[in-house]
Amino acid sequence: MRYCPVCKNLFHDDGDVCPYDGAKLEVPPDDRLGQQVGSYLLLKVLGRGGMGTVYRAEHVFIGKSFAVKILHPRFMEHREIVDRFIFEARAAARINHPNIVDITDFGYTPEGLPFFVMEHMEGRELIDLILEEAPLPVYRAVNIMAQAADALLACHEEGIVHQDLKPENLFLVRRAGRRKLIHLLGEASASYRTEMEESYDMVKVLDFGVAHLATLQEADTIAGTPEYMAPEQARGIKGDKRSDIYSLGVILYEMLTNDLPYVGKTSDEVFRKVFTEPVPSVRQRYPEMDIPLEVDYLMERALAKDPQDRYQNLEQFISDLNCCFGKVFYSRDIPTVLKQRKDMDVDPALAADLGKLFDRSKQRNSSLQSKKRLATVEKAESITALRRKESVVVQTREYGSPEPDDTRPLAKEPDDTRPLAKEPDEPAIDPVLAKDLSSLFGKGKKKKK
Repeated sequence: MRYCPVCKNLFHDDGDVCPYDGAKLEVPPDDRLGQQVGSYLLLKVLGRGGMGTVYRAEHVFIGKSFAVKILHPRFMEHREIVDRFIFEARAAARINHPNIVDITDFGYTPEGLPFFVMEHMEGRELIDLILEEAPLPVYRAVNIMAQAADALLACHEEGIVHQDLKPENLFLVRRAGRRKLIHLLGEASASYRTEMEESYDMVKVLDFGVAHLATLQEADTIAGTPEYMAPEQARGIKGDKRSDIYSLGVILYEMLTNDLPYVGKTSDEVFRKVFTEPVPSVRQRYPEMDIPLEVDYLMERALAKDPQDRYQNLEQFISDLNCCFGKVFYSRDIPTVLKQRKDMDVDPALAADLGKLFDRSKQRNSSLQSKKRLATVEKAESITALRRKESVVVQTREYGSPEPDDTRPLAKEPDDTRPLAKEPDEPAIDPVLAKDLSSLFGKGKKKKK
């Protein structure tokens, strides 16, 4: 196989230049490219991590793209790391949550290295979004965080603690916008405008490998990334679900500010600040940003140094997260926004206007759903009644069947004599079918005489 360093595609050995960009083909930078593991042909390196390499692969029979993660050969002699790798596949597959990467297959390479197969996703890691676009609008950061927190809640319910949450382990799949946004214009007492969001960030939580370290009980093992680690993890204490909540708080802080709450040149310097410095206020550190007061309240609890002072579960965290509204929020959150700002200086006319906007939307959706249900019921009743009439035709006109001795009309259901329920523009019964039925019963009556 030959490799194009520009478009990253693989080609057979029958050419020297790439047919797409004219670049000179080279030997693939990874020996596995072009090889087959199980039913998957490895085509491209998607990423390299501490435990292994992820490839874009194609199923050789159905042609569908997948991502294949293969354990690094240097870990084959370390039984606990192999177990940790296998645990990652089992954990993600067991949770089965829409915001957790889907694991579809598992196997071993010809050399005996374990690999597992994941859904192939088009998008980017959260860290790339932060580097390119942060600070993010509050509503967008909250939306991303709410999905990640819901995925972690499913993990915690299965007794699994991630322990290495960071922007690199949150993958964003770009979807078409599907919700209406409300923009408050100027001060809180001003008017508003609405628009549909352009795109939607679908979150996928990756990399559950470190979660297995929770079972190792090694006092000298520190699992995680220093900037996102809870204080108890930095001290070498095994983390629990409250440690994951701390990491989520750091990620939210970074999305909103393009900065970290505690930074240092070394991990020891970061840990010293985590242990000794108070939780930084986002509003005080970045007064030029329009950060709601509720964000500071959430950060103070999520980043508390003592786990007992932190959110004790993700239900509490998600509840407060869903109240962090700035001047842009989703229309579905209007009731919560109005309730939250009841004691604030909000113009009564604006509150009433927003309330009506929500009510109109709710009534419109309810009306549409009712009409759809009614139309569905009427259509089902019409089809059922029509099938009863058609069944008479089939039974009495079956090819080769003798004329029945009893020429009386077949018994009908009570509502069979009623006309079919029709929409105003629904056409009448086919004239040919009506004539056929009439002549059939007329023929029977004449024969009986």
